[in-house]
Amino acid sequence: MLGSLLDTLDAAYDPARHRELLTALWERERWFDTPHQRAAAAVARAALAEAGLGDVRAVPYAADGRTRWQDWTTHMAWDCPAAELRLDGEPLADRRTCPTSVVSWSGPLKPTTAGVVDGDAMETIDPAQVRGRFVLTARPPREMKQRLLAAGPVAVVSDYLGDTRGADEHTTKWCNTWADGPGGWYFRAADRVMPGFCLSPAAGRRVRQRLAAGRDVPLSGFCDARLYEGEGQCVTGVLPGRDPSREVWLFGHACEQGAHDNGSGVSIYVLAAAVLAGLVERGVLPRPRHSIRVITTEECLGMLAFATEQPELRARALAGMNVDAVGDATEADRPMGLHYGPLSSPTFGWAVAGELGRLLAGRSGGAYHVRSECEPPSSDDQIADPNCGTPTLWLGTGGTATGYHSSADTPAVCSDATLRNNFLLVAAWAYAMADLNDAWFRALRPAATRWLDEELLPGGAGEAMRLRHWAAGRVLRDPARWGISGRVLGRTASRYCPRDAGPLDDLPAAGPRYTRRTWGTCTLETLPPERTAGLSRWNRWQNAALFWTHGGRGLAAVERLTRAETGSVPDGGVQRLMDACVEAGLASRE
Repeated sequence: MLGSLLDTLDAAYDPARHRELLTALWERERWFDTPHQRAAAAVARAALAEAGLGDVRAVPYAADGRTRWQDWTTHMAWDCPAAELRLDGEPLADRRTCPTSVVSWSGPLKPTTAGVVDGDAMETIDPAQVRGRFVLTARPPREMKQRLLAAGPVAVVSDYLGDTRGADEHTTKWCNTWADGPGGWYFRAADRVMPGFCLSPAAGRRVRQRLAAGRDVPLSGFCDARLYEGEGQCVTGVLPGRDPSREVWLFGHACEQGAHDNGSGVSIYVLAAAVLAGLVERGVLPRPRHSIRVITTEECLGMLAFATEQPELRARALAGMNVDAVGDATEADRPMGLHYGPLSSPTFGWAVAGELGRLLAGRSGGAYHVRSECEPPSSDDQIADPNCGTPTLWLGTGGTATGYHSSADTPAVCSDATLRNNFLLVAAWAYAMADLNDAWFRALRPAATRWLDEELLPGGAGEAMRLRHWAAGRVLRDPARWGISGRVLGRTASRYCPRDAGPLDDLPAAGPRYTRRTWGTCTLETLPPERTAGLSRWNRWQNAALFWTHGGRGLAAVERLTRAETGSVPDGGVQRLMDACVEAGLASRE
């Protein structure tokens, strides 16, 4: 059934249409400020409306630097039509030709000429040396900003590039973190306003050569920026199913400057919904049993806002796929990732996606590679937290992608083969999951068990293996949420674990119990930095531990489950994390 569905979708796929949509999104998103993000949202909304989807609308959320959803604080709105930095009258950075020349949420700077000092050469920052000057760094700009908070520089100037794949000396790294605190990201109302510029290595070398020669280095620059209380927006639309009371979600973040990350993701799931709607309208495909909803978000914040403020829609969601960074060419040692997890929230959708990846890789003649990886979610897919209740997976690649977070992430880095195969995977997954019934399950069960045996189970020994066997049984029992009968589900799942088995045997009831008041990852950004040292919203074991707190489990049980899922947990780490959550008002302790 999947093979036939892929054939139908492949025949309907138009690569030129896909490139046109991807480029239209990127031309707006590459400026990464509020007006351009709203323009990109309008492109997505128009594409969904033109395809005939229902409930097409913008879903606004605050961008005021104060509003909170779960444990995340939204950022401020930001405009920046122009900014420039010059040396001897020659441009070092110009936002009008290279948008990444300016840090996201850079503060304004009136036309200014001032000297430059090498901030990296200072073991400690002397305000007298940096006040009224540009401060150069080879480190990420936010690191220098944190050192300069009370020093009064003109601006931070960074030529950091890191190990960005596919970059050259004229590539400019994009900085999208400008908060004050350690581990901070989005710029909030309480953060210090400061201008920030990003240079290519070639431009930075010009400044450094002058500094090394002991000569004066006056820089001239301005930044026409504005920080204010504004509004962001998700965009949503739905392909109605025969029974619209339940939905399958396709989503991924917009509001990012790259074509691969993430114009590719938005273009794929918008196009998938449009193509499926056309095939259903023409009678080529039957209308799916349940609805398919697409949601353009802003990374983490957008989905947190949408799922928090739309509880009636969240209650309909059966499963979701996060489509994030899906354009880069794949290689055998750099495959596209199917990131499944957490093990506390298994879904049949993992196995369906895995089988689609296997089929597409086999059909591609070596042009498409994909690999399944277990990873507790920390981005838009954090709605998989059992405390929220929408099991998900993430299709995409991370920081190893070509041009990652830089001016090199243009439509040229997006591979036609990757775009096509990821479109097919996303569209086929959404349709199969939305249409899941007895016939689909019978057809998919052999492939699902193969995926479980080949991908999920070889993840460890001892308790790690026992936990994965439990998750495998849950994957095969998950279709009961679609109303698949026990008679059809059969006894296959019992091969992995008994129906009533817990995730591990003899989990202890001893120790304190923590009840979370929020869902998703915890930033802990309302606590003083000294209270959160060593804790991070991106940490695998921490997020796995948070997701295992549902169901009234005691601390000792959560620790064992977390260790079985992630392999390593520092002594006392889970209790320290949960006590920090209590202190931040995110949980209670009994």
